[in-house]
Amino acid sequence: MANIQLFYGSSKDFRSLLNQNQVEDNYTPFMELIRQYNVTVRANDTMGNKDAEFSRDKIGNVVIFADDFASVTEHVISNFSNIVLLGHDIENLYIQNPPKRVEYSIRSNFDEDEIVEVTSPYFSPSTTEVTKLYSQLLTGKVIGQNNAKHASCVGLYKAAYHHQKKPTVMMFYGPSGVGKTELAKNISNFYHGKLTRIQFSMMQTEEAFKYVFGDEHARPSMARDLLSRESNIVLIDEFDKVSPSLYNVFYQMFDEGIFEDINYKVDVSSCIFILTSNFNDEETIASTVGLPIYSRIDQKIKFEKLTKEEISTVISNAFKRILSELTPEDQKFISASKLEEHYQENLQIFSNVRMLDSFIENDVYTMLLEQQITVNSSSDE
Repeated sequence: MANIQLFYGSSKDFRSLLNQNQVEDNYTPFMELIRQYNVTVRANDTMGNKDAEFSRDKIGNVVIFADDFASVTEHVISNFSNIVLLGHDIENLYIQNPPKRVEYSIRSNFDEDEIVEVTSPYFSPSTTEVTKLYSQLLTGKVIGQNNAKHASCVGLYKAAYHHQKKPTVMMFYGPSGVGKTELAKNISNFYHGKLTRIQFSMMQTEEAFKYVFGDEHARPSMARDLLSRESNIVLIDEFDKVSPSLYNVFYQMFDEGIFEDINYKVDVSSCIFILTSNFNDEETIASTVGLPIYSRIDQKIKFEKLTKEEISTVISNAFKRILSELTPEDQKFISASKLEEHYQENLQIFSNVRMLDSFIENDVYTMLLEQQITVNSSSDE
């Protein structure tokens, strides 16, 4: 084997690497390699000659995606080198986010000069670029929360200024539906990738333990999600609902920038961790999460309830977006219905603006359906 590339990072960047090496559509997939291995072993067992030498077929490129490991049995992970070597002479082997056992197997069977490590080229902004981000946020999709935007950029500016190799940890706290997650998404887009979002509130305690500490290699895990992130922005949603028994996991991760479970080890030293919560004040944060976690949060950033003027802007923007997707005839119908005016007159009832889009969409399409039903009924008469 002439070349083994161990790639650590997102699928987007892995595909870009394959494209650069002109192997994106010219490779043997891992599943085909396993199939050939099984055929070879089965034939050998049938002939009763387990020690036979196998002819080695030349293969130009073999590509193994991270998701491939979730699709195979424990036997495949344990016998990885045999599957790769048996009956094959592979010129180039590309592997995305190999589990620790696979990496150990490779390093045990191949010389170091045959192995190249490649990582995702995560975007790291300059201080000037962070300043530009702040200007973008002030005029962007997230309405209001200018103090939170400023405080967030202070944390990002500090990280950019020192080129620090230790995670930056920020907590967004305040009422639900006022822009915490949306601001995190905006920041992640600026960092050139989709937001990595971890939601412990969706898990029972046992499931959360397995997710954090690792379980069978095929199951989802935090380490695997962090390895495959597209940007260095990681959202841990509803951190106030994380079991305190899991807090010790974050000590090393926030201090040293390393996270490891039974299957994977990942470097998060350049990550920006954004923890969201519904806490009302810093005193409650400290008393709930405890001093060890509280002291590791670099920025505690408060989100306020939106003013009536800000909610009015959210409503106007939602109607503009939804109407832009309609035909001119339907736009006129909805505009004539005075639906937007009805929302504006009752804006004080909308404390959670995250729900506004779905409410408005539902009302718009309900009206369009009822109109069509009326038209059809009239034509049938």
